[in-house]
Amino acid sequence: MSWRAVRWLTAGLIVAGACGGSPDAPRIEDSGFTAAAGRLCAAQLPPLRADIADDTPREPAEIAPLVEDRAEKLGALVGELKELDVEPAAQDAVEAWLDDWRVYVEVGRRYADALREGDPKEYSAVAEEGVGPQERISAFARTNGFEDCALDGVPLPERESPI
Repeated sequence: MSWRAVRWLTAGLIVAGACGGSPDAPRIEDSGFTAAAGRLCAAQLPPLRADIADDTPREPAEIAPLVEDRAEKLGALVGELKELDVEPAAQDAVEAWLDDWRVYVEVGRRYADALREGDPKEYSAVAEEGVGPQERISAFARTNGFEDCALDGVPLPERESPI
């Protein structure tokens, strides 16, 4: 598989929500949680976003450590989000959102492993598994007014995108 193909597959993990619309997301009435989650994401997600100015081509195995590092840092963010206070009426929706985050992080770890193995079919399949959780994470954040926690709409530089 070409470097260009690898780049697009990685992009799918991050920006797939921009295609095909957003899934429906529950609306919660918990301004304390949404404000606190938004602050956490605003502080922690920007450094994890790709540097679109760096267009140095990379092989899949070279991207794997970066993907793995981001997955670990996202996992730590999920741990912090889980510690936030949530109103009882919002708990089920927030827990479902956090479950999607956990799945997304696990997909990231498995994607890093697949990139190391270098089998385009395998890392393509793993990347596809991250699309649904990513879309739901972003839709929930946008629906509830804390867009800083949305993962979609962020382009990847050539060095990280699989196409």
